[in-house]
Amino acid sequence: LKQMCDYLKNLQQFSVQAEITEDVLLTSGQRIQHGRSVEASVRRPDRLRAESVGDTDDRQLIYDGKTITLMDRSKNLYTNIAAPPEIDAALEHGTQAFNLRAPLADLIYTKAYENLTGGVISGFYAGLHKVQGVPCHHLAFRQKDIDWQIWIEDGPTPLPRKFLITDTKAKGLQFTALFSKWNTSPQLEDALFTFVPPEKAEKVDLRPATAPAGAVK
Repeated sequence: LKQMCDYLKNLQQFSVQAEITEDVLLTSGQRIQHGRSVEASVRRPDRLRAESVGDTDDRQLIYDGKTITLMDRSKNLYTNIAAPPEIDAALEHGTQAFNLRAPLADLIYTKAYENLTGGVISGFYAGLHKVQGVPCHHLAFRQKDIDWQIWIEDGPTPLPRKFLITDTKAKGLQFTALFSKWNTSPQLEDALFTFVPPEKAEKVDLRPATAPAGAVK
């Protein structure tokens, strides 16, 4: 896990695709599964683009070193968030101030290892198993309210190939990400991280999340 996080942290540019499935609990108590495809491009230290197209959403996130732009393409709405000039700080600001959920953020942070292991109670090595034909180190961890597993490619490029989270507090709801089309040396131009509003797109203001009572500000 440490080797994987260090490897990703030291990549100056990379792109990846992920097929994500996520359990949803209906008011009737029945569980169904929603899916979405995510494409993410990262150019450190201050560029990020993520496209998410799925059963219930069609969204875009672009960070250009100064501003995070969120676009809901299904509604043709977008908003801008002023952000610090570095990916980690920008994502943290978006999360803390606006409850932003950035696709694949856990693996984009340069401090991914600290974030992933911060709440770990236990963990073990489950073996060398294949994901879509690729031999991977299978690791399993437990935290207070979640169990999670990760499959990391065996060899000189320790890339994550699968990620599974089980919410043990919410009737075992699961989130799964299957990673493919890794490119660890793309040439990502500035234009990729420049937001151009679509025709007739409406700009809206995003209100900051309300801090809970007693929260440290």
